[in-house]
Amino acid sequence: MTRLSNDEAGVRSAVDQWIVVLNAMLNGDPKPLAGLYSHARDVTYMGAEGTYRIGWDATYADWSAQAEKSTGGQVDAADVHVVVSGDLAAVQHFSRGHVRQPDGQMNEAKVRESSVFRKENGTWKMIAHHADGVPYWEKAFTES
Repeated sequence: MTRLSNDEAGVRSAVDQWIVVLNAMLNGDPKPLAGLYSHARDVTYMGAEGTYRIGWDATYADWSAQAEKSTGGQVDAADVHVVVSGDLAAVQHFSRGHVRQPDGQMNEAKVRESSVFRKENGTWKMIAHHADGVPYWEKAFTES
């Protein structure tokens, strides 16, 4: 078994926390995002629904609006890949699970996610997040 560096272990812990935070948001609570994200003006968020936000305030406002509309769900991370270089880390993974739609139906969710974390005061904080839904692209490239 390969031993993880302290930084890689810290980033993987931040990814585990991201899933906890994301599940809270899916169930209507955006507040845990404030503990994981950096509150810097250079934070970015590109949501699966097409949004692009710059800065903590705009990012948190977007996540809060999503939480207000959320009606439940549970996801887990799969195929997590972490690259650490100095005080920055890049992470890619899938989030898979089930999310309740406005009509009450639980639908399968499969989202590709990329995040950048920065070590701030010894703690890995998310500074960039991008997500896109896989089914759209699978459909776009498999239909003739």
